[in-house]
Amino acid sequence: MTQTRRSTSAGVLHAPASPPHLRRGSLMRQRTIWAYVFVAAPLVGLLVFFLGPIVFSGWVSLHDWNMITPVADMAWAGLDNYIYLLTQDTVFPKALLNTFLFAIGGVGSNVVLGLGFALLLNGKIRGKTLWRVIYFLPVMTAPLALGVIFGFMFNRNYGVVNNLLVALSIPRQPFLGHPSQALLVVIIIAVYQYVGYYIVIYLAGLQGIPQDYYDAASVDGANKWQSFRHITLPLLRPVTLFVVVTNTIGALQVFDLVFATTNGGPANSTITVVLHMYNTAFKFSRMGRASAMAFILFAIILTITILQLRFLRDRTNE
Repeated sequence: MTQTRRSTSAGVLHAPASPPHLRRGSLMRQRTIWAYVFVAAPLVGLLVFFLGPIVFSGWVSLHDWNMITPVADMAWAGLDNYIYLLTQDTVFPKALLNTFLFAIGGVGSNVVLGLGFALLLNGKIRGKTLWRVIYFLPVMTAPLALGVIFGFMFNRNYGVVNNLLVALSIPRQPFLGHPSQALLVVIIIAVYQYVGYYIVIYLAGLQGIPQDYYDAASVDGANKWQSFRHITLPLLRPVTLFVVVTNTIGALQVFDLVFATTNGGPANSTITVVLHMYNTAFKFSRMGRASAMAFILFAIILTITILQLRFLRDRTNE
């Protein structure tokens, strides 16, 4: 009897442990459950605050809605809003053209100036850190504030820029007050604000290129231009892809800078798609047309982005 109790107690105290593969399986299930728990909150937020408004805007674009009538009583319009924008609206084509010109001018300038200044900062100059801070300061400035400041600076009567022109015996220029110059000035302001960001991006790309490549090219007799053309540019193609795509997406959605400087004037010479969308929705209470405009712009941005990714990525992989 005593031996039986001892064996029983010994069996209780030294029960065989679970197999290792079962313990690993239980641990993996617990980790998977917690992973889903942590991922669920962002996914719910994405569905509620991102996908939900997109679906609702798509539904509104098929209706006539003035934001006063209840949503349930919106009048069905079908594709009338899209047809009106593409065939009858006289401002939308102008806004689309201005947006494309703004994007082309801004992206081209940011690529050229960003790479050029990055090459300078990557060389042997004094005060590199100070220059980087100076170039990046405009990026941290709010576009609305920057637009107001430059609006005063380019004023024809009392602006600092015109005062400098007069001091140089050059006639005063209308700048933001004339249709032929306003869009160009807005592009210059936008480039001034964001070129510092792309300088930093290009500078990071330049510093990631091994010096051994340039040393080998120098041994083979290559000059600076040949090294830049055959080493720097090809190895910076992924950086250029990022700069072009992100800058294009942002430029096609420009609103606050134009709103603060010209508000689309004079004579709609600086009106952009997003500004026209804003006016259509909140000034004329035509939310259906504004939503249709948003989806047209989304389709344009998506198409341009895909084309840029295919073209630049194919060249990057060569």
